[in-house]
Amino acid sequence: MSQRPSHPIIDSDGHVQEPSDLWDRYIDREWYDFRPTANPQATDNMIYVLGYPMSKSFLPEVGSTYRKTVVDMWNQRYRKEFDLGDAGFSPASHISAMDAEGIDQMVLYPGRGLYVCSVEHMDGRLSSAICRAYNRWLHEFCQHDPRRLVGIALIALHDPALAAEEARYAVEELGMHGCMVRPNPYAGRNLDDPAYDVFYAEMARLGVPLAVHEGSGVWMPEYGWERFSTHIARHAMCHPFEQMAAVYSFTVGGVMERHPGLQVAILESGGTWLPYWLWRLDEHVEFLEDVPQETGHLKMMPSEYFRRQGWISCEPSEPNLRSLVDSVGADRILWASDYPHPDAKFPGVLDELAKAGPNGLTEDEIRHYSYENPKRLYNL
Repeated sequence: MSQRPSHPIIDSDGHVQEPSDLWDRYIDREWYDFRPTANPQATDNMIYVLGYPMSKSFLPEVGSTYRKTVVDMWNQRYRKEFDLGDAGFSPASHISAMDAEGIDQMVLYPGRGLYVCSVEHMDGRLSSAICRAYNRWLHEFCQHDPRRLVGIALIALHDPALAAEEARYAVEELGMHGCMVRPNPYAGRNLDDPAYDVFYAEMARLGVPLAVHEGSGVWMPEYGWERFSTHIARHAMCHPFEQMAAVYSFTVGGVMERHPGLQVAILESGGTWLPYWLWRLDEHVEFLEDVPQETGHLKMMPSEYFRRQGWISCEPSEPNLRSLVDSVGADRILWASDYPHPDAKFPGVLDELAKAGPNGLTEDEIRHYSYENPKRLYNL
């Protein structure tokens, strides 16, 4: 594939850059004093929640040089948008960027919103109010062009019943095409905790996907942060390791067994680790098949659950991409730009997509990767 493909392109994981005053304007008044806050002059995702700075990656003890390097690079790439302040990354600017790249539809995930509920022991009423404010704003954002700008609701799991209520509101009242949670433990609970069943059951009933998306440097348990001090270690580890734990929770942990209608998308962590991880989980389930407390709740192998209910985004140039497709199927992989984050290959994301051909995918598989699969997953 040496040029833009003839089929439409759907970006399965783009991002918004929320204005600094979003929660000032959209949060319910009773929670106003506890709202997330941001410096309107800041040209990064720095935000404060209950006094906690987000992300910890920007704190001096991690390295102020890192922050300056990343923010300077980001500012140079999107100087026009940042010069406009809160008016910068507008719906119109997203459409303009999509047109320039040849992206027909972009599925939108949070930017600052990745962090606004990422304190492990938040009051569930507060985290739900923060999510509702974001979801109201995102709904209005997408109304600029609701066919091309596809909203995914933000959900926090501190209170599972309220999470189910917010999912219902976001999908049925706001028309969101899915819901997103973080993979980290909420209130000490992993994603396979039965306390979340009320939320998973509602997601299955609503018929929209549950997306799991990490973001480094939160005040929740996060792989890499407890043992390493460099940003390279922490960022490189937290995304795939947290998602590996999520895959364990959904498969071996029994979530997909209990909720066979639930569809789960694993995002922004690469994908070619998945064949090995599913193989390893299968090996352990097979080895312990006669230990009821370990495997008695399972009727299938972990890899079978994932092939039935799981999806994963992956980079076109990842090593062993062919093995991922052969393992889970060409109908289970998703392409994404990560626009407008600093590590996105932007401009030039379709040049990146073009690498999938030389890397082992057929034209038909690339069509599924960048169009048919997200169209089906997100009900577009």
